[in-house]
Amino acid sequence: MRSAASPPDSPAPLIASLTAPAGPPWARYVERAGSAVLAVPGRYCVTYVLVADEAVAVVDVGSRGDVPRVLAALRWLGRPAEQVRFVIPTHQHFDHVIGIDALAAELRAPLALGEVAAAHVQRGRPLRWPSRRHLLRATVTWIFQGMPLPPRDDVARGYGFGLGFPRAADRFAAPLAAVLRHGDELPGLPGWVVLATPGHADDAICLHHAAAGFLLTGDTIRNYLGGEWNPLLCDEDDQARSRELLMTLSVQTIFPGHGPLVEGEDALRRLRTLPFYLP
Repeated sequence: MRSAASPPDSPAPLIASLTAPAGPPWARYVERAGSAVLAVPGRYCVTYVLVADEAVAVVDVGSRGDVPRVLAALRWLGRPAEQVRFVIPTHQHFDHVIGIDALAAELRAPLALGEVAAAHVQRGRPLRWPSRRHLLRATVTWIFQGMPLPPRDDVARGYGFGLGFPRAADRFAAPLAAVLRHGDELPGLPGWVVLATPGHADDAICLHHAAAGFLLTGDTIRNYLGGEWNPLLCDEDDQARSRELLMTLSVQTIFPGHGPLVEGEDALRRLRTLPFYLP
């Protein structure tokens, strides 16, 4: 049972408030068709808590410093650690995974990885980094995020979890749950389906709840400029195929990896494809 009407908020970076046209992300609780999602803005990305009757899952924890904030969100939801079925990274970029292992250890919960991420972690499958041309965009988007600098704990303990990407093997200490394959339903969270969506990252996944119209996208979609397909890519053809797949879905609320939610019956159709000169 939730302890208050509004979720615990996070301080919005002043720079992001001034520079990102869409503004910074805000804590939001969205409930529809028997499912719910709590958005918990973090240092680098937005963490999402998926809420079902008897279970929850936590998606993306960018910084070890985000762990207390996520634990506070679980308390606000009235959900004990025992109900956290797993912690899920949408992809292995540092700004989504440095805090994953620390949160999983705190909750004694396993990690659930998509197929490509699991192959990377367990067998050393290489993952590609976005091209240099695409990486130029990241400088401006870092400003849109509020120019977050990694705290000492992230640097000291995070190198093997994304900061060293693509060389880091991401050898997590937390136990691994069964691999999340394309088309699988999340165990214990009815209605949530895993979708492989490479493009921004080889191992990128999205999570879709058809009845609720929820789409949790990691960095396949972002919202710095009002809602846009992420132009920071490691493979443009893969992104085109992922985009084609997502456009077939019924979606009313998009939960992006960065920025505030994108909402409305036409949320996917409103997403912008940015020209090359925009970040």
